[in-house]
Amino acid sequence: MNIRTRYTGAQHSFDEVKQQILERFGPELAKEYDPYTNCMTLKQWEGYGYRVKPDEKSLKSIVIVEKKNENGEVVTTYPKTVHLFYYPQVKLINPYGNRC
Repeated sequence: MNIRTRYTGAQHSFDEVKQQILERFGPELAKEYDPYTNCMTLKQWEGYGYRVKPDEKSLKSIVIVEKKNENGEVVTTYPKTVHLFYYPQVKLINPYGNRC
C-alpha cells in the first residue's frame, strides 16, 4: 500500500508539527517525520486501514484555507486547525484499507 497525505509543503506547518513531535516523542522519532507519508488526520489514517490508539492526543497545525469563487479566484482566506496523528499513534486494523 502506498500511503500519501494531502500535505502541500507549507514550511510553517512542517516546523510546527515537527516541534510537537520532538517534544512528545523525542529526537529520534522527530528525525523520521515525513509530512507526506507518516502524519495524517484521523480520517486519512482510517482510509488506509489504521486506527488511532486509545488515549492518543492529536498534534495540531494551523492551515490557511482559501475560498474561491466560480472563476477560481480567491475571495477569502481563513485559518483552520487540523488535528494530525503521527505513525506511532496508530495501529493497522485492515491491511486493505477502505480504498479497495
